[in-house]
Amino acid sequence: MEKENVRKQEVNQGEAKPAAMASAPAEARPAAAATASAPAAAAAVPGGERRITGAGVKPDVRFGQLFIAKFINCLMERGKKSKAEKIFYGSLDVLAKKYPSEQPLKIFETALNNVKPLVEVKSKRVGGATYQVPFEVNRKRQQSLAIRWVLEGARKRKGKSMADRLALELVDAYNKTGTAWTMRENTHKMAEANKAFAHFAW
Repeated sequence: MEKENVRKQEVNQGEAKPAAMASAPAEARPAAAATASAPAAAAAVPGGERRITGAGVKPDVRFGQLFIAKFINCLMERGKKSKAEKIFYGSLDVLAKKYPSEQPLKIFETALNNVKPLVEVKSKRVGGATYQVPFEVNRKRQQSLAIRWVLEGARKRKGKSMADRLALELVDAYNKTGTAWTMRENTHKMAEANKAFAHFAW
């Protein structure tokens, strides 16, 4: 009888623990439960934007945008991300001083959108012959090419700091001029010249 009474007490104590935890205030609950119920920070970023920009990219520190973070990562050399951030944000400050009536972030976004290519050519071998076949460019590659061309144009400039050169290249792309815009136009002209082989795009 004594053993049965002891077992009943243990069972009653075991049932009482979950009930006590459920009735306890949120401050007294374990930290693991609180963190499990908290929404993830990455969930605030739309899934479509994350797929285009990159799954492993985190938003930048000033504006909280994935596109800017990807641009900074492409600008970075030898792992010096703080230096790349200083150059990029410095170029936005240059734009803000030269063009006070325009928002520097708007200039940056418009410039990159202007130089995104819509079509490009790819070599394709058909029946023993190689053709330059025009293909439509998907959104992720559009973004990557635009960033690549703007940075290439900025690095080719001479005589100024990288922040000033990047700002000048962004202004040229905003006005549909400069190295990046020329690369975009040449890509489109090549696709137009080879549109007779568009039926090989399969």
